[in-house]
Amino acid sequence: MRNISAALLAHLQGDVRTIATLWLITRTDGQVFGFTDLDRDITYNGVTYSSAGGYTHSSLDSGSTLSTSNLDIQAIFDSSAITQASLQGGLWDFAAVSIQLVNYNDLSMGAVQLNGGTLGQLTIKNGTYTAELRGLAQVMQQDAGDVYSPTCRATFGDSKCTMDLAPLTFSGSVQSINNATSWNDPGLTQTGPSTSFIDSRGQIIPTQTPFTIQIVPPAGGSFVSNTGVHDAVGKSYSLVGGSPGNQQYSVSPSGLYTFSVQQAGAEVFIDYSYGMGYFAFGLVKWLTGLNAGTSGDVKSFSPGVVTLAMQPVFPVRVGDTYSIVAGCDRQPGTCSGRWNNLIHFRGEPFIPGQDTMIAVKT
Repeated sequence: MRNISAALLAHLQGDVRTIATLWLITRTDGQVFGFTDLDRDITYNGVTYSSAGGYTHSSLDSGSTLSTSNLDIQAIFDSSAITQASLQGGLWDFAAVSIQLVNYNDLSMGAVQLNGGTLGQLTIKNGTYTAELRGLAQVMQQDAGDVYSPTCRATFGDSKCTMDLAPLTFSGSVQSINNATSWNDPGLTQTGPSTSFIDSRGQIIPTQTPFTIQIVPPAGGSFVSNTGVHDAVGKSYSLVGGSPGNQQYSVSPSGLYTFSVQQAGAEVFIDYSYGMGYFAFGLVKWLTGLNAGTSGDVKSFSPGVVTLAMQPVFPVRVGDTYSIVAGCDRQPGTCSGRWNNLIHFRGEPFIPGQDTMIAVKT
C-alpha cells in the first residue's frame, strides 16, 4: 500500500493534473543522479532532477504476488551524466533506482513512491539506450547464502578472503601499445612464483617447416625454463644449442621449441617450469585517459607486459595511467602456496561432483 498525502490524492483525482516522475539513481560508486520527464529541472528534497536526457518508459504492472515487476526505459544520449562510454564501462550496472510522482506546480503536496529496484540489462543502439528496471522482488529470485563449489567463492581481498590488497597494488602508465588489449609498462617488474608443468597430453611436431612448438603456460604465466622432452614411450630427447638433429631439440628463452625434420609429425611431451603472472586474474583501474573511472580484468601478465581479458571501451593510449592489483585464480593450490591463506579458502574441491553421483557402479 502506498502512502500518499490527502492533497496529492485530491490532485490526482481532479480533472486537471500537473504531475511528473522523479528518478533517483544511486550508482554502486556512491554517486547520486536525479532525472525527470518534465521539460524543466525540478528540485525536491535537496536533489535537483535534471530534465536533460529525456526518456520514456513502459507501463508498470505490479500485483500482490511476489512476481518480479519489470519496467523498461528508453532514452537518448543528451545528458552529460549518462554517456555511452559510462554505460559500456559498467558504471551504471546494478545502480539503485527510486521512482516517485509529484505535482510539479506544488511540491509541498509531497511525493508518492511508484517503484524501486536496480538497473538490469542495458541495450545501446543508434544513439539511444534501453535500460531494464528490475523490481525489488528480483532479489528473492537470487541464491541466498553459500553454495558448494570447487573453487573459492570469496572475492580476492574481501572480508571473507581477508587478504590485504594494499601491498599488492601498484600504479603504472602505458609506455607502448601491443594490441587492443595489451600494452607495455617497463615499470611493472613484479614476478610471481614458479611452478612445474608436467605434460600429460602430448603435442604433435608440425609436418612442415618450421618444426616448432610454442609453449603457452597456463594461468597467464610466462615460460621460465625447460625441464625435459620425451616421446610416448618415455625416451628422452637431447637439448642442443644449435640446429637440432635426430631426437634433439633446442629451446628459446620465450619457450619456442625447435625440432628436426626427422621428428616431423611425432608426438612429444614437453615438461617445463613457468612463472605465474604476478597480476594475472587481477584488476586494472584506469585513472586518466578516455577510460578513466572504468576497470578491466587482467588475463595474463609477464614483467612489463599487461594483457586484459576484454578490450576497454575506448582504445588505450600511450600515457594513460592506471592502478593494478594482483589477482588469484581461486584454486586451493594458489591460495595455499602463493598467498598462505588456505584457512580462509571458500571452496570444497574434494567433494564429489555430479559425475560421481550419476556414475554407473560395476
